Amino acid sequence: MFLTLKRLMRLAAGCALAAGLAASHAAPWTLTGAIGTHDPHLYKTSSTWWLFETTDNGGIGVKYSSNGTSWTQGGPIFSGGLAWWRNYLPSNKTAMVWAPGCGEYGGRGYCYYAISSFGSQKSAIGLTTSAGGIAAGQWVDQGAILTSKAGDGYNAIDPAFTLAANGDPYLVFGSFWNGIYITRVSKVNLKPPTGGLVNIARDTANGIENGMVVRRGSWYYLFASKGACCKGASSTYYITVGRSTSITGPYTDKAGKSMMSGGGTVIASSGSRFKGPGGQSLLADGSVMAWHAYDANNNGAPVLFIGNVTWGSDGWPQAVW
Repeated sequence: MFLTLKRLMRLAAGCALAAGLAASHAAPWTLTGAIGTHDPHLYKTSSTWWLFETTDNGGIGVKYSSNGTSWTQGGPIFSGGLAWWRNYLPSNKTAMVWAPGCGEYGGRGYCYYAISSFGSQKSAIGLTTSAGGIAAGQWVDQGAILTSKAGDGYNAIDPAFTLAANGDPYLVFGSFWNGIYITRVSKVNLKPPTGGLVNIARDTANGIENGMVVRRGSWYYLFASKGACCKGASSTYYITVGRSTSITGPYTDKAGKSMMSGGGTVIASSGSRFKGPGGQSLLADGSVMAWHAYDANNNGAPVLFIGNVTWGSDGWPQAVW
């Protein structure tokens, strides 16, 4: 989802991110540098940690780090925006990008991202690819691969790529409007076929979005954000998880409640200082999670958090915050 980035860089480098967290939770990593962010998508290559993020000032936001803790703001992908984006934006906006999901597959870099406006179902998921991988930076626009309009059963935002056990690629997406969906995409061009959308999570009471699926052993885990984002320190976001033996569901939480009926085990919620954790992403092996939360001591500015994920003997991730 979207929040203006004008407040992002108000945070001083080296902010003690653990301050204000619930004492029962392990502290996230101590981060320095460019730690203002929203909807951080984490990806690691052999030598570099990458982070892709929501932006409203042009293109797809990019940060990078050599160690995962000290972050540098990079130049955005498509810094001036693309002409077709304007079809999904208000007249006063030319380049607004939400919640990108980026990484590498088949020897090339990919970046899914969403174009929309707050509260609108007029949305599009775009795709760009880079021959030679992320670091090569040779990004080529592949256009809109999935769109939605008022009256559709889903909202085409919050894309996240994942792989099934047999190597088939899938795309998870959706926000409110019947929640989260999954669809298989082509191994050749990474675009979804016509149809084939499966609804895997709903929450009519709290809302649900930012879905991401991670496979561990024989289980697929669906992580998602619930509640309200983008309200600074008044945000009520929190992070939940469910699991399934099939990538297309059904997903249930630790108590056995279906994620199609509002289920989801909470693994991160507001602390005394940092509010509304959400917009989460994980490394493919589920070992590390990134998310944002809003700093009540700094006008509700969104801040980057990264932390290790501990998996219990019962096969469930423990609370990260």
